[in-house]
Order: sequence, then structure tokens, then C-alpha cells
Amino acid sequence: MKLLLLVLMSLTLWGQSSAKVILLKHIKADSASVIANAFGDGKVNVQRDPRAQMLVLSGPPDLLTAIENAIQKADVPEKSALNVELTFYALVAGDVAGTVALPEDLAGVAKQVKGLFGYPSLRLMDSLQVRARDGMRGEATGMMGKAQGSNPNQYNLRFDEVLVQGSEKAHSIKLSRLRFGTKILIGNQYLEMGLTTDVDFREGQKIVIGKSSLDSSGTPFFVVVTGRVVD
Repeated sequence: MKLLLLVLMSLTLWGQSSAKVILLKHIKADSASVIANAFGDGKVNVQRDPRAQMLVLSGPPDLLTAIENAIQKADVPEKSALNVELTFYALVAGDVAGTVALPEDLAGVAKQVKGLFGYPSLRLMDSLQVRARDGMRGEATGMMGKAQGSNPNQYNLRFDEVLVQGSEKAHSIKLSRLRFGTKILIGNQYLEMGLTTDVDFREGQKIVIGKSSLDSSGTPFFVVVTGRVVD
């Protein structure tokens, strides 16, 4: 009622010919009032009631119609945030203890490594999955390798942000400041080694993101990433 009285007062003072009440379903009254003021250009009186999720407008009829149409376009349910399921593979060159033969679906990766670094034989040490919401960061830690004796390799994986880009039919994934590090026991202390990079790839694509050392003897160690977008 107070809002309606204010509108009537505004109509009297401003000499406007029309008033309109807009009930909001999804967006906040404050957000809707920003739209109304932008379209009103100082010619529309905007009153908002956040508790009732309502705007009351007074002004020229054509502007009120334009404002209502603009608010209706904005007043829709928010899209649920997408999630990204990332899979990382730790590969090593040579027959290292605790590794297994490379799965067939990583054959293309083996060709990448051979072409880039010249290593003809790769084995899978471990794989891990991280699930993160679009626009958020992620992190995982643990022990890498299934049978590394008494001194398994510790790993730390983190990224500052994962972004889903492109259209629904052709998603791409971007990882900002991706860090994959391992801790190698040398003597009685651990030395951290690894790689840091930004990376972009198509959904489902497997790419080699870098090379590091697995142990103090310099055993080549490669990190591969792939990912898919899920609801």
C-alpha cells in the first residue's frame, strides 16, 4: 500500500499518465530497478519493494512497456553451474616399478610424447580425478604409484580456476595456473619437483601438459590431462 501511495503521489507531482506494477519471480528487486532506471533515463519513477519482489513504475507508457519487456527477459531462472570432471594421468618412460602397461585409449598420447620428447616406451604410474565447478579452483593431494616400495611419491595437484568455454556442442576447458608437483625423497628430506602452466583443450581431448623428473636419478615423468563437462 505504501508503494502504491508513493506512486500516486509521483503521478500527481510528475504529471505522468501511466503506472505499472511488475512482479518479479527470479531476479532481485534491486537488480530489476537497475534495469528500470537504465531504460527510464530519468523519465520513469521507480519504486521497489524487496520483500514483495515487486517494482512499481510511473512514467510514459512506451517507456513502461520497454522496461517491462527488458525485465521479463532478465527475470529467468539462473542456469545451474556446470561441473568439470578432470582426469590426470602420470606416465613414466621405461619399466619403472609400480607401473602398468599403457591403456589403449592413451595410445595417441604415446605418439605425442614420442614426437615431442623422443621416448618410445611409456607406462602408466597412476591416474586421478578432480571434479570442480565452472569458475572455481581445485586441489588434490595423495601418494602416486601403486607399488612404490617403502617410499611412494607424494603429489600435489592444484589449479586456480577451471573455465568452460565455447558452445554446448563444442566445449573447451581452460585451466589457469595448473600446478602438478611431486615430492622426491633425497637422503632424509623431500624435494618438490613439478610443473606450472596454463592449458586449454577441447572436451575429451587428451594432451601432454609437461615433463618433469620422477626421482633423483631423473626418470622422465609426464602429466596428461583430459576432461568432460557434466551437469
